[in-house]
Amino acid sequence: MSYPSGKIQWIHQDKEYASFFLKKCSKTITNNFNKLIALGWLYYDEEFEYYRLVSIDTLRDERDWTQRRAAPFTYKDVTHIRAALGAILYTQLYKSYCRKHFKKRKSNVLKSESASESFTFSCDVKRFAEISVNSIESIFGLSINKASRIKNLAAKENLLEVQKQYFELTQEQVYAAKKGAKYRGENQNIIFKNGKHYLQLTDKIYSDLYFKKRKKLETL
Repeated sequence: MSYPSGKIQWIHQDKEYASFFLKKCSKTITNNFNKLIALGWLYYDEEFEYYRLVSIDTLRDERDWTQRRAAPFTYKDVTHIRAALGAILYTQLYKSYCRKHFKKRKSNVLKSESASESFTFSCDVKRFAEISVNSIESIFGLSINKASRIKNLAAKENLLEVQKQYFELTQEQVYAAKKGAKYRGENQNIIFKNGKHYLQLTDKIYSDLYFKKRKKLETL
């Protein structure tokens, strides 16, 4: 964002500025810069001796990205990119769930006796949806741990609302749940709280993040 031309020399001064602005150590900044090169998002222009950022339209064409949906991203999001990423990924699945399971809200208009005044109201009840970390893993290729971390980061930055769900277990159910999870090779989502055992169920997610269709930028 600080280099709108999309090019940078990447000298010591640039590295120090990036480290200060992103609040990360120089080693982390350098490693991530090299990852962008390896991914093909950055390349070195030998003629002008600059590193150049590949345009989003070029990336779309190279990777066959057909949809133009985009999420808002501002300066305040730069320092918590993982949280923003978590919000975007979970919101995609959240919106898919809502389209499938929730009906669209319709506004009802009540006319007054004079018929000259009308009052419009709509139901703005928050709709929470069960979004599993397993879904994030299978669709986006992230590990379960990473899927959980970015969800928690998004919730911490108030980009998502997360409701935990627990089911109280008896001692017999605890034993059966542990044996079943071990047999299936799954994590034992059993917690001990206030003297009782609970099975941790899939978290419920709410997001009001919106997507918009991104227009193709004209080349000057």
